[in-house]
Amino acid sequence: MDAQEDQALQGLFDSNIPPSSQQYSIAQAAIESFNQALTAVNEHIADRESQLAATVKQPLGDLEHQLVELQARKKVIEEKKQKYMDVISARRGIPDEIVEAFIEEAYSPSPLSLNGAPPFLSFMLVSRAWYNIVCGITRFWAALYLDLRSTSEEADIRRVVEKATRWYSRAGSVPLSLSLSLSSSNPNNHIFIDYLHSIANNFAALDFKIVMATSSDVALLRQVFQDPDSKGITFPIMKKLHLAIRSRSNTRREIQLSDIFTHPYEQFQALEDFAIHSNGTFAKFDVPWDALTTLRLGPFSVVRKFQGMTYCSILESCRNLRSLYVGIEPQGGTDARVFIRKLPPDGTKVTLPHLTQLSVEHGFLCDLACATLFESLVLPSLQSLSWKYVGEEDDMLWDFSNTFPEMIARSNTSNTIKSISIGWQDALSANMETLVGLFRQAPGLEVLELSGNKIDTGLMEILPGALKELTLQLALDTARVAFARYLEDNAPQRVRVHVVESQGRQ
Repeated sequence: MDAQEDQALQGLFDSNIPPSSQQYSIAQAAIESFNQALTAVNEHIADRESQLAATVKQPLGDLEHQLVELQARKKVIEEKKQKYMDVISARRGIPDEIVEAFIEEAYSPSPLSLNGAPPFLSFMLVSRAWYNIVCGITRFWAALYLDLRSTSEEADIRRVVEKATRWYSRAGSVPLSLSLSLSSSNPNNHIFIDYLHSIANNFAALDFKIVMATSSDVALLRQVFQDPDSKGITFPIMKKLHLAIRSRSNTRREIQLSDIFTHPYEQFQALEDFAIHSNGTFAKFDVPWDALTTLRLGPFSVVRKFQGMTYCSILESCRNLRSLYVGIEPQGGTDARVFIRKLPPDGTKVTLPHLTQLSVEHGFLCDLACATLFESLVLPSLQSLSWKYVGEEDDMLWDFSNTFPEMIARSNTSNTIKSISIGWQDALSANMETLVGLFRQAPGLEVLELSGNKIDTGLMEILPGALKELTLQLALDTARVAFARYLEDNAPQRVRVHVVESQGRQ
């Protein structure tokens, strides 16, 4: 191939641009030329190999040298041919929209750190065209994860701001999401917070983790959610706000969020998803509770005084919830029920008419608090229910009585509950009667997950027969016969079973 024709394709060798019809013909002619050259070289190689095979006593150095040269020439021709094969590759004819859809399908975006290469870098390195396509997928660039707890130098934080600015600039008009971790001991937090305020109008989600020197050190929170004149920063399109607040100090002073969220209904006009947990406790505060559809409440590790604010008092204001998570931790000798509702209970129930998903997790000695929560709720639209013990102590043998099935009966949701997940560890075997009542109240149950340290042989006799999916994370050693009988009586096409046995066997 002459230099002039090669020059006509030069712009295609380092790009993904489709060739013109003339360029396509030039590349095909080159490939044919390379094929002819390869045919000739292969014939020479075969001839030399035959000569080597027939030569027994004569010196082989010259033939071997010729064979090595021929093989090297073949490799060069193949590499050149591949370059021209790439020019006529069907890949170049794929519309950008199809490439974009393929890349989006291959990668599920999540908040990314500015440290290290993004997971979609391999797509960006294919060609300049693909690089531009990835840069144009705006939702890839709309989410960031930043941990600035150990980044205290002013120059370092300014570099983070510069990188974040470039990153978010590719998001276009897509609402932004940020997962941010800060420490109150960092003297230069204000540099990034000022940047945060400058783009507050564009945030749809903020997951904020803060480490404070003491529980009363709310200056950093005030910096994030207020301007220097103590006016609340407005996040007009923010739908999701998650707060995780940890204090290094053992001081148990309440965190005064009411001093931070001074005008919550104006600051968070679009808020739908709110979460808060801490190793401290909070004085009463407000967010737009009645607008929330998703709420994650707790755990809080200490309860001293809650100024009339309990889980139930919050839930009474959340009439539009669809999904609720409640975390309950031990209260250092204090009855954890006081965190659920005022004691003694007055019999008042909290009705959440639209709630479809309820998840409760609790620690050691919090079973009565869980029971109090269930006794307080009416959930007429409930479809999915999860109750799990997450403490480290294993010898849990509490009695749940009938609070679980009674809540379902009281809510009149026997025909709507489709999924139940229970993780009670050792307490599972001690509460067969509770499970019997629960399954009786949920005849339409389709998905069931049970986890614990062992299985009771009587469990197989009480499992609902209409299940579509069953997950057992239990030891089956003492119930193998009963388990096999259950499988025989329930057609495999109706039940999917996943079993995790003891000692790590599966």
